[in-house]
This record gives sequence, structure tokens and C-alpha cells, in this order.
Amino acid sequence: MNQQLIEAREAVDVALARIAEIKKMTSHAKAWSWVDIMGNGILGSYFKRQSIKKINDHVTLLQSDLQIVIAELEDIDLSADFALSDTSQDEIFDVWFDNILTDARVHQELADLSNHIEDTEEKLRVIAQVIDTEMNNV
Repeated sequence: MNQQLIEAREAVDVALARIAEIKKMTSHAKAWSWVDIMGNGILGSYFKRQSIKKINDHVTLLQSDLQIVIAELEDIDLSADFALSDTSQDEIFDVWFDNILTDARVHQELADLSNHIEDTEEKLRVIAQVIDTEMNNV
């Protein structure tokens, strides 16, 4: 079997595992986002922000994972240029000056991230299928 295909498939598997982690974290953050929107105040905002920090850390790792996939399969077009806004200003407005507009914006960002993650996951699954087909033909 072609070693390059094996390494590419392993890289795809690592990225898919990272996506599974991000999806769980995003679901958790969305739950806190709903709690925050419904008026929980500082506590909901705080836990939502902590979730966002973890998500962004894992998105950074996913971006590295995807660069490895791209390096293994030189001619694919795959990007992971997405993250949630997590500046100090965001945290101040979200936690300390808690308001429905900020809560709704953050909730929408979480939904958008979920969509991007789903799209990336689907692309990786297609790539995995192509690799598997190639490995079976070798």
C-alpha cells in the first residue's frame, strides 16, 4: 500500500477527530448561549465565553491538522479559516455589559461556526472516501 496514502488517511482521521471535539464544544457553547439569551446574566455569559476560548484553541489545532492534510494531498482545496471572536472587548461587553444584542450576535457566530465545521467535516469525509478507494485499487 502506498505510504503517502496511509499518511494522508491518518491525517484526515486526526482532523475528523478534532472536528468531533469542536462539534461537542460548540453544542455546549450554544446551550450556554441560549441560557445567556434567556436572561441568566453574568453566569451564562461567563460559561459561554469559557467555551468559546476552548473552541478557538481547538480550531487553531484543527487549522494545523488541515495543513497536514493539505501537505499530504498537495492538490486539494481545503481551508479552516474560521474562529469565534474572543477579544477582551467581546468578553467585557458579553459578560459585564450583558445585553440581548451581544448575546444574539455571539449565538449567530456559534451557528455560523457550526456550519463551517459541518462543511469541513463533509469535505474531509469525501477525501477519506477517495483515499480509501485509491488504497483499495493499489
